[in-house]
Amino acid sequence: MTSNDEILDEAYQKGMDYLMQYGCAPGVYAAVMDALGYEGDPVVGEVWRAAIGLVGGTGNMAIGTCGAMAGAAMAISQSFELSREKPADMERMMAVGAAVGEVGRKVVEKYDSITCQDIQFNLMGMSYKLDDPRGLEEFMKRSMATGESECKELNGDIARWTAEKILEVNPGFSKR
Repeated sequence: MTSNDEILDEAYQKGMDYLMQYGCAPGVYAAVMDALGYEGDPVVGEVWRAAIGLVGGTGNMAIGTCGAMAGAAMAISQSFELSREKPADMERMMAVGAAVGEVGRKVVEKYDSITCQDIQFNLMGMSYKLDDPRGLEEFMKRSMATGESECKELNGDIARWTAEKILEVNPGFSKR
């Protein structure tokens, strides 16, 4: 059995590693789900596809919620295992929001915001419009110049905090 600390460390590392491979939203979602033992799960693969449009503050516009935070919300929501086929359980739906909000507050505490544009500005001193080819090119040049992206630690942190929240509120969801 894998310890919670090992799961959290794995989520953090995969969150950082998956950023440049998948992007922020699908990267955090995949990092959390893989760390919790869902690697290769077909449902997780389908949900992962839904995260792609949330990259870069939704549609790469940089003006929406940080994609990593959106991926976190998806993973936390999935851990509650609610279903469209069952009547709405408002208490559990509110619990989803509370858990996502707790992770969001950690992001605000460390990164001063949960919006892509603000986080970019706080980390890099400027914000890039990733849906503009020139903005994306500048962002990628900056990320590739050092081989690192300022967003890697952010992705790792959010993946760790998300896995931690899931283990706290829905410990039976982990397959590890």
